[in-house]
Amino acid sequence: MIKTRLTYANVMSTFAVFLGLGGVSYAAITIPNNSVGSAQIKDGQVMSADLSAGTRNALKGHAGAKGDKGDSGTNGTNGADGTTLPGMKVVNGYLLGKNADLYYANLTGANLPGMNLFRADLRYANLNNADLTNATLTNATLNSATLTNVNLSGANLTNVNLTYAVLTNADLTNATVTYSTLANATMTGANLTGANLNSAYMYNAHLEGANLSGANLTNVNLNRATLTNATLTGVNLSGADLTNADLTGADLTGANLTGAQMPDGSIHG
Repeated sequence: MIKTRLTYANVMSTFAVFLGLGGVSYAAITIPNNSVGSAQIKDGQVMSADLSAGTRNALKGHAGAKGDKGDSGTNGTNGADGTTLPGMKVVNGYLLGKNADLYYANLTGANLPGMNLFRADLRYANLNNADLTNATLTNATLNSATLTNVNLSGANLTNVNLTYAVLTNADLTNATVTYSTLANATMTGANLTGANLNSAYMYNAHLEGANLSGANLTNVNLNRATLTNATLTGVNLSGADLTNADLTGADLTGANLTGAQMPDGSIHG
C-alpha cells in the first residue's frame, strides 16, 4: 500500500504546472502593442467611435470656401387684400365691415350703400355726405360722429348710440332707429319721413325744421327736445314723453298722441 503525504515539493510542482498552463492561455489572447496593421483590418470595419478624440480632430480638414448663392425661390401666393374679404371694404385706408374700428375715421363722401357695419366703432368719425343707403349699423357706436347730409334712407340703426351726433340735413327716410340713443343729437332739417323710432331715447335732441311725417315715435323719449317748426303730420306719438319739449310752430296734423305726456306735463287723452 502506497502512503501519500503532502510535501513542499509536491505543492511547488503543482503550482509550476498551473503557471505554465495559465501563461500559454494568456499568450493566446493577448495582442502586443503596434501589432495590428492595415492588413489585419477589413475595409469598412473601423468606425469613428473606435478612434480617439485626438485622432478624429486630426482627420478634420479646414472649412472650405463659401459656395455661390443659390437661385431665389419662387414667390409665395399673395395674401387676401381687404377689398376681397367677404363683407369687407377698404375706403380711405380704413377697413370697413362688421366690428370695424373706425374711431375718428374720415369717411367723408364715402360710397357705402348696403354696407354692413354691425357693431362698428364710429365714435367721432366724419361721415359727411356719405351714402349709407340701406346700410346695417345695428349696435354701432357713433357718439359725437358727424353725419351732415349723410344718406341713411332705409338703413338699420337699431340700438345705435348717436349721443351728441350731428345729423344736420341727414336723410333717414324709412330708416329703422328703434331703441337707439340720440340724446343731445343735432338733427336740424333732417328728413325722417316714415322712419321707425319706436322707444328711441331723444332727450334734448335738436329737431328744428325736421320732417317726421308718418314716422313711428311710439314710446319715444323727447323730453326737452326742440321740435320748432318740425313737420309731425300723421306721426304716431302714442305713449311718447314730450315733457318740456318745444313744439313751437310744429305741425301735428293727424298725429296720434294717445297716452303721450305733453310739454306741460299733462297726459293726452
